[in-house]
Amino acid sequence: VGIDGSEHAKRAALYAADLARQLGAQLTILVVVKPPSSFIIPMVDAMSITPSTPSPEHLAAAQTLIDALIADLGHRRAVPQTTLGVDAAETIGLEATRLGADLIVLGGRGMGGLDRWLLGSVCDKVLRTADQPVLVVR
Repeated sequence: VGIDGSEHAKRAALYAADLARQLGAQLTILVVVKPPSSFIIPMVDAMSITPSTPSPEHLAAAQTLIDALIADLGHRRAVPQTTLGVDAAETIGLEATRLGADLIVLGGRGMGGLDRWLLGSVCDKVLRTADQPVLVVR
């Protein structure tokens, strides 16, 4: 299950934990941490600096998010996973493949009309590109 701290993601994690309990499955809780954006040094033409790792504060915030969710879920087989990635949707799909996941669970939004817009861009892209089945929890 991919989480981002939103209520939609928390609902998805609760659903995924319940499903994993029923099936006796392992639950991997994934947070994708984006590296800091690059910035351009104006005095040196066409030179930019892109840090390769996020700040310790961002990593600590991701870990705190996972720890709090695992405590709420009470799922003994929950495995925390923090991954660095520029594109969250692509990273979720790649990590699911790397980990041998059978199912990707994501939160979606359900506020009205057009489903594609309501699911949000990350969820929509995962639905279109992942090799695994994707379950969207509204």
